[in-house]
Amino acid sequence: MFRRLPKPPIKKEKGFLPFLGRTISKVFKLIVAVFALAGFGLIFSYVAVNQHWTDTNGIIDKQSDVFWQDSKTAAALSSADIGESDDIFFNKANFCYLKAVKESCPAEFRRIINLAMEDKKDLAQKNLDSLLITLNLKSCDTDAVPSSVSKQDFEELAGMVDLKSPFKWANFEEWSFFKAGALKDKDILSRIETETGIKSRVLVSQLMAEQLRLFYSDRPSYKKVVEPLKVLGSMTQFSWGIFGIKPETAIEIENNLKDEKSPYYLGKGSENLLDFKTENVSKERFDRMTDYKDHYYSYLYAALLNKEITTQWQKAGFDVSNRPEILATLFNIGFNHSNPGPNPQVGGSELKIGDQSYSFGRLSYEFYYSGELLDEFPQ
Repeated sequence: MFRRLPKPPIKKEKGFLPFLGRTISKVFKLIVAVFALAGFGLIFSYVAVNQHWTDTNGIIDKQSDVFWQDSKTAAALSSADIGESDDIFFNKANFCYLKAVKESCPAEFRRIINLAMEDKKDLAQKNLDSLLITLNLKSCDTDAVPSSVSKQDFEELAGMVDLKSPFKWANFEEWSFFKAGALKDKDILSRIETETGIKSRVLVSQLMAEQLRLFYSDRPSYKKVVEPLKVLGSMTQFSWGIFGIKPETAIEIENNLKDEKSPYYLGKGSENLLDFKTENVSKERFDRMTDYKDHYYSYLYAALLNKEITTQWQKAGFDVSNRPEILATLFNIGFNHSNPGPNPQVGGSELKIGDQSYSFGRLSYEFYYSGELLDEFPQ
């Protein structure tokens, strides 16, 4: 019988250099493992974005069908009580609603009255529609209103009142942060409006919805950066810049400028608006869209997206250039879901602001027809 001899003990080298070698080896293996995990995470994130696993569900706003009623309030139409006057604004129904909201929404009341008195009655009507939808005011007791009303009755109804906003989002501290950031870009927005024809207020209405969405989706980080500096939040990962435009959307905006066969083509005069100055197009595109010191290109891409979609709808026979809520919805859902038709719906991503849910289009609509930043960015 053979006996198995015991294994000789492994002798570890003693001394500082062998110990240092073993330590470096362990640290190196740890670093490799960390980088491997990070690489896996990046690859998984890339696949998730490209396979649309991270996409959020869009919604059709519950009140989409009452967002646009020419010349008369949606609420007035439901009651069929316009009164004897057929005036676009100075009628019995509007008098009743304005009387009902005078005390609860004095700032909006004053602004709407002022618009009407300045003979901007169509715009005053749209602003009143927005207010009634926000307040969910669908009926009004017209028994206490004279059977026939005139402009003079509205003048008597108007009075000096304390200012406060009926819009919930305008009463949050986040709104003051956004206002400060947007006002810093007033000159850039003016330049963009001149270059593209897209109103500053249209862009600000979409920016407002995106910035509030960003704040409430990443509140700790946003407060850490935005609150102390009073700047606009800028994204640099899967969506870029202050508007959160995806890289593939940016590329499509650029391509539409050059493609004469595209339904989004704006014409020869716009072909070179986004020309690159270097050969490294990808890096230049990223740098100019994520520049936190200068938001010019963020606004330019957003304005061109609005203009290209507006052009697509106009070529199809539908004009949405005066529908800020539809433009915001289309901006949010993108080119692939922009299908021109006679009855566009308000919706987009669902946003949770404070304790209330909005569609992207609805929130933009509320701001556009509110009195907030109206002097700086007129309607």
